[in-house]
Amino acid sequence: MNENSIESSTKQGSIDQQVSDFDILQELGSIGAGNAATALSEILQQPIKIELPKIYTLPPHLIQDYYNYHDNPVTAVYSQLRGEFDCDILLIFDRDEEKKIAALMNMIPPEEVMPETAASTIEELGNMLIGAFWSAISNFIGVELVPSPPQRATDSFDAIIDYFLIKQALFTSISLVFETRFLGAQGAGNCILIIFLSRELYKMLIEKAKEWLQESKV
Repeated sequence: MNENSIESSTKQGSIDQQVSDFDILQELGSIGAGNAATALSEILQQPIKIELPKIYTLPPHLIQDYYNYHDNPVTAVYSQLRGEFDCDILLIFDRDEEKKIAALMNMIPPEEVMPETAASTIEELGNMLIGAFWSAISNFIGVELVPSPPQRATDSFDAIIDYFLIKQALFTSISLVFETRFLGAQGAGNCILIIFLSRELYKMLIEKAKEWLQESKV
């Protein structure tokens, strides 16, 4: 399999010895997750922490085999950017993890989470986290981005990914995968955040972010 753990590939070398691609993706994830955690903590009036224990780059067509979830039912929240820069961001929640996160955010036991509560909670969470990542990308490249409002969908894991593979086939050869963990007083829950970047946007993100990070380290 050709997936790359950004962390391990960085140990072997990078395009730039001062600021590696791992530095950039780690900073992007840190800013996005940090801003979302701050917003959630303020809204919920309880400390919420968002961790990104693993960051990968994967060719989009390998995502399904890498996770091996295939027919598992999942919920996805996604937002799309079309035009000069083509990009999709989506959050994918396994049904059990969806219930855990909804319980965490509503401060109730998982067994008391009703389907409508889980749906509205996950949509709100997706809006915040995806919006935070759009803002981080926008700040890195210095361009205002106007993506579509986030939408929610339920289907099998493979069907969700197939939808984006078909739409992105002509534009991208890379996906950024952030395994995401939410922690609060009521417990923890996991999901996967995936960014499908066009070649142009990925190149610009790396170039501009390296400039920004190098300046910030001076």
